[in-house]
Amino acid sequence: MDQSIPTIVHVSLLIYVIYDVDEVMQTLKVSASLRLSWRDEHLVWNPSDYDGIQTGVYPQNSVWKPDVSLKNSVDDFKTLGDQTLNVIVTSDGIVTWEPYQIFTSRCNFDITYFPFDRQACKMIFVTWGYMASEIRIWGPDTGPAAHLEDILHNPEWDLVGVRIQNLTEPRPMMIFDVHLKRKPRYVVHNIILPLIVLITLNDCVFLLPERSGEKTGYAVTVFLSFMVFATIVQATLPANSENVCYLSVFVTLQIVESAVITIVSICLVRIEGRRDSVPEWLSSLITCSTCMKCIKSVQRSSNITKGDGDRFPEQGKCDKTKVESVYKDECQYNGDGIGKERVEAEILDWGKVSLRLNWFFFALIFTSELNHELIIDAKLAPSPGMQPWSSPDITCSGSSSPP
Repeated sequence: MDQSIPTIVHVSLLIYVIYDVDEVMQTLKVSASLRLSWRDEHLVWNPSDYDGIQTGVYPQNSVWKPDVSLKNSVDDFKTLGDQTLNVIVTSDGIVTWEPYQIFTSRCNFDITYFPFDRQACKMIFVTWGYMASEIRIWGPDTGPAAHLEDILHNPEWDLVGVRIQNLTEPRPMMIFDVHLKRKPRYVVHNIILPLIVLITLNDCVFLLPERSGEKTGYAVTVFLSFMVFATIVQATLPANSENVCYLSVFVTLQIVESAVITIVSICLVRIEGRRDSVPEWLSSLITCSTCMKCIKSVQRSSNITKGDGDRFPEQGKCDKTKVESVYKDECQYNGDGIGKERVEAEILDWGKVSLRLNWFFFALIFTSELNHELIIDAKLAPSPGMQPWSSPDITCSGSSSPP
């Protein structure tokens, strides 16, 4: 009756089904209804004048109702309700209207912690044609602002809770923040675990001998497998430049590392096929870096005396015809030509250089990938500091007073 006093509309949300959470299109599709109630002074009656009738049911187009619609809707923009719906009116003028609809709202997903992420999707309901001086949208007088007891199970997401926010500018609106938590089991079983196996196979490139002829082909196959995994991960994520998924960065890093391993494998095959002598500086570097003895001395028996060289020539002298190709002998003789000491030093060919480089790169890549996995595990671990709403218990409360 008094046009200077705004009409208070109490709103609560009832969610029944979460149909789809599309990260690529960044949409949330739910089946829900809004329960709106307000007092219409023109619909007040005395029950004693009407045989004690205290409640009436009318078609929604027969009474005044606020024009409420989903502001961030992806589908056609339209007001709530259908001409087949009814409203319930009590004798004191309280009108209750519960329009049912499938809502598809636009969301901004934060994919940084995929697949261990939590998302907050907004459903913004606004009244068109009315200003804050005419209508105010508040939460319910009593009870929660969101009813989740009738919701059906979703195999991919858990509904953690709903929070509400009232706004009066630029026009009256009610914002429902729907908080969702992803169930990561599918991604872990189908992407992360195979990726760990592939990383292990990537290390095994350096265990293959060059002469097998499969080293380079094996490295290229693993590299292409990482490319396939990168395509799978990117297909499940939106094209978002504001925040980057740690898992996507990890896969990209593995692609770069696999490319480096392929190049190193080709170089090792080339090294193993060389037939010239190994430079002395490289031989010393490989020998010292692999903790080998540079010179190995074998002390002869002290029981050999002067003249024994004629009776035991096989003990007193070095037989160069029995020395393996990987060793060189330097025989030192005393004045009578009796062998006193045999000095053996290992000679490295390119095959042994390639073998030691394979073990070196195997240890290097294994340590590097282990560090990468530990870092990505730390990054993907739940962090309450980064997501303050990550508590599993979110209270759904209404507001019966102006914000």
